[in-house]
Amino acid sequence: MAVVRSRLPTIALAGWLLADLLLAFSIVVLGTQEPPPRPRASSTPSPTPSRPPALERRYVQVSLNVDPDAAARGEESAVEAIRRAIRAQGPRLAGRRAGIVLTFGAQHSGGESFANDVNKLLPRADDLLFGDVATRDFQLLGASGGAVLLNIYLFYDH
Repeated sequence: MAVVRSRLPTIALAGWLLADLLLAFSIVVLGTQEPPPRPRASSTPSPTPSRPPALERRYVQVSLNVDPDAAARGEESAVEAIRRAIRAQGPRLAGRRAGIVLTFGAQHSGGESFANDVNKLLPRADDLLFGDVATRDFQLLGASGGAVLLNIYLFYDH
């Protein structure tokens, strides 16, 4: 039996040698690179990113009666009715800010327009609570004319 010896051609050996040399050269080059400069501590503190305000999942429900004609005209009696209902909630709403108010209005000729009239009066009733509030108008079914239901979603206290 004849023993077969395999010889690697010289060109293949040169290719492997070149690949090894290129790898070694890359390691040397990467190892001699200077690290990027570290940021220096500044004397003025950088502002901490603030979280956007978040709404509480539960809402405060306020029921009241408002004269639809007075609300449509923006009369002070309608504003005072809203103000009294808000104050009746006590500490639940005192000093807080609302993010969203869903307003349900009961009116035979259009509860949504009545709810819209009430929403326009909210900042006059309490500017801190309703200053930048987003509102939605809905028809309140099964209630007598002038009934208003407010679902107030508050921002978390931070």
